[in-house]
Amino acid sequence: MHEKIRYFLCGFLMGIADTIPGVSGGTIAFITGIYGKLLATIKSADKEFFQYIFTLKLKKAFNKIPWGFALPLLLGIGLAISTLAHFMVILLEKHADIVWAFFFGLIFSSLLILLKEVKSSNPHKIISSLFFIIGAFFSIYISFANPIQLSHTYPIIFFSGFIAICAMILPGISGAFILVLIGQYHYILEAVTTFNLPVISLFLLGCLCGILSFAHILSACLNHFYHISLAFLSGILAGSLVMLFPYKTEQTIIHQTILTALIILGILIPLILHYIGNKMYTQKIEEK
Repeated sequence: MHEKIRYFLCGFLMGIADTIPGVSGGTIAFITGIYGKLLATIKSADKEFFQYIFTLKLKKAFNKIPWGFALPLLLGIGLAISTLAHFMVILLEKHADIVWAFFFGLIFSSLLILLKEVKSSNPHKIISSLFFIIGAFFSIYISFANPIQLSHTYPIIFFSGFIAICAMILPGISGAFILVLIGQYHYILEAVTTFNLPVISLFLLGCLCGILSFAHILSACLNHFYHISLAFLSGILAGSLVMLFPYKTEQTIIHQTILTALIILGILIPLILHYIGNKMYTQKIEEK
């Protein structure tokens, strides 16, 4: 039961992150140690799964999905987005630097952990370094790209869901920020808060199509080019810190102190989680 509660809380944090332009739910999955499990769960909805669906072998299709992980995670994400979307919009409008400071610390700490993994037993250090730089420049380019204003037609809404979900499962690339860039962020959030079912349904359909296709590509990269893929993802995380840097405007000493405290808190949380995770893993190995 405690594992299901953990997955629910991870989903809740991912849902919060996915409502914030500049922060990725994939980053939270990395921080909380469920990223591999997340990709594996998405991949379980494969060709065989849909064959079972279309031939009405629903029990076999149902059994392919690890619901012990997927259900609490989805409940957490759904609850966070449905209850906090409006609040996060207000918070970002009035106190964006406070939100960014906390997530700056989270991502900075996660980057350190990820870079340690990239360096360990890496036979492709030069290529990995190159892909780290490419990832960083790509993330910075996305962060400073000029927004465009697309219409709110049904094809655009579907496309928005497709591209946003691909960004959301990439650590360091914000799906919410992608929606900002294509002029759909406030429209989609308003649809969620007003429970506009046609818009929500079409957006979710785009998300479903996007995540099922992109997760297989990302998982294949991690399986066949592990260190290089991690280096590229690390670069994306590093580049995202530029957008989240909270000290962009003049602030009072008290305000700067608050921001610094939030950054430190954000740094400590992944380190503590990583330490606890390693300790639990070591205990399990010793018990065996």
